[in-house]
Amino acid sequence: MKKIYKNKCLVIIMILILIILSSFLSIIIYKNHNNKIDIQLSNQSWDSYDESIKNIKNNMDPITEPNENFFWWTLKDFDIEDNEYEKILNSLVAQVRMCYLDYTDDGTLYTNSNPIRKYRKKDIITTEELKKLNFDMSNDRSCINRFDDFNSLLISNDENLRNRFLNRINKINLIKSTELFRNENASYNELLLRKTIEVHYIEDMSEFLVEEYNRLK
Repeated sequence: MKKIYKNKCLVIIMILILIILSSFLSIIIYKNHNNKIDIQLSNQSWDSYDESIKNIKNNMDPITEPNENFFWWTLKDFDIEDNEYEKILNSLVAQVRMCYLDYTDDGTLYTNSNPIRKYRKKDIITTEELKKLNFDMSNDRSCINRFDDFNSLLISNDENLRNRFLNRINKINLIKSTELFRNENASYNELLLRKTIEVHYIEDMSEFLVEEYNRLK
């Protein structure tokens, strides 16, 4: 009788252990499942990003010349009477070049210059990775923020030229003030959209340079 009782107790204990282990494994599986976000469809949006990158290069190559260290160093054969405006356009060339390097860098030139790029070939991002990506992108002084510096520079003594330049440069300020750019807990889709908008803006700056180059040269 005692042996039967012991066997029953052993069976009950084993069942309880199995139930506990099963519950524990279920929790782990649930957490692991919910810790991952599918970004495969989102990453199709990189096509738009790549198109803007290509357009920037196509805009800049014909109107600029390199030096021994950099491509797109200055505007090619560009000499106008307004020396200040010529300097500021060449400064804009430099900013577009630096942004292009940021947006095409895979980490070989600058540390963590464009952290979202490392996810473009991936199907999954974890919630922890997304949290870190939000932090990195929110605390990075991305290239579009450096365009604010132009507001403190002498653009030109010609008011029309000055307004023409600043109106184009400051277009991004309207976008940067939106929730999309201020959100520090954004989804992967939102972060990729933010970065794609930035690249579109640099594309617009390269188009502006082409316009001014052809208009003034």
